[in-house]
Amino acid sequence: MKFIQDRITKAEQHFGTLCQEFAGFSRKTAKLRDKGDELAKALLTYAEAEGQSLKSGVTGFAETISAIQDYRQAEVQRLDAKVVQPLTLYGNTCKHAKEDLKKSQTARGKEQQQQQRLEKARQKNPSDRHTIAESELQRAAVDATRSDRALEEQMDNFERQKMEDIKKILCDFVHVEMVFHCKALELYTVAHQYLQGINDEDDLEEFRNSMRPPSAPARLDLVRANSKTSLSSTARQTPGAERRATAFSKPQEQEETDEDEEETEDEDEDEEDEEDDRHYRR
Repeated sequence: MKFIQDRITKAEQHFGTLCQEFAGFSRKTAKLRDKGDELAKALLTYAEAEGQSLKSGVTGFAETISAIQDYRQAEVQRLDAKVVQPLTLYGNTCKHAKEDLKKSQTARGKEQQQQQRLEKARQKNPSDRHTIAESELQRAAVDATRSDRALEEQMDNFERQKMEDIKKILCDFVHVEMVFHCKALELYTVAHQYLQGINDEDDLEEFRNSMRPPSAPARLDLVRANSKTSLSSTARQTPGAERRATAFSKPQEQEETDEDEEETEDEDEDEEDEEDDRHYRR
């Protein structure tokens, strides 16, 4: 009985410890998932301040890291369902085993009590009491034997079930971890490819172009463009100037025309005077 009781007590203690450790492992994995999400956000923020090639590569890398955390979330859920929960429920199994042991101990205690009663009856040596005590002792012995056999069978099942359960729990743990790490390895490969696709020279050239002032030929082209713009603006203003020049030139042309007409009239008068003189002389 002492051996069986020790086995049940140790199983309960060890399974309780394993439950706490696996639960802690699951919580740590959940915290790692949260840190992975924070890392992905920080990478996306950083990518916005970089060149086009580096921005594209780091963005893809961050999105892949975030996808890994989705698989890590599935890992946490599977650990809780397939590892932590069965270990938590195993306390009830140990409790039932203790109850079975207690029943067997009770039956054996009754047998011992009947044995003591029989000894007392024999000492007093009354025939009827002796016979009654022997019959009660036989019944108690039968009950104790039956209880012992049941306890042995139950403890055998308990040990077998315990080994099968711990084996299944640990195999499920390994399977959950293998699935996660296989998926994570695939995604980390994709993340590495994103980093390899970054073109350092393109981003460096973009940085140099942003840092340098416009070159001399470029500045000359800029000046020429500004000059052409000024000439075009002046040309658009010319019609008004022509109208003003035309307005000023008209009076001068009118004066010249009047002078020409006066000279013509004077010449005509002179010719008439000459004709009159010739006629008078005749």
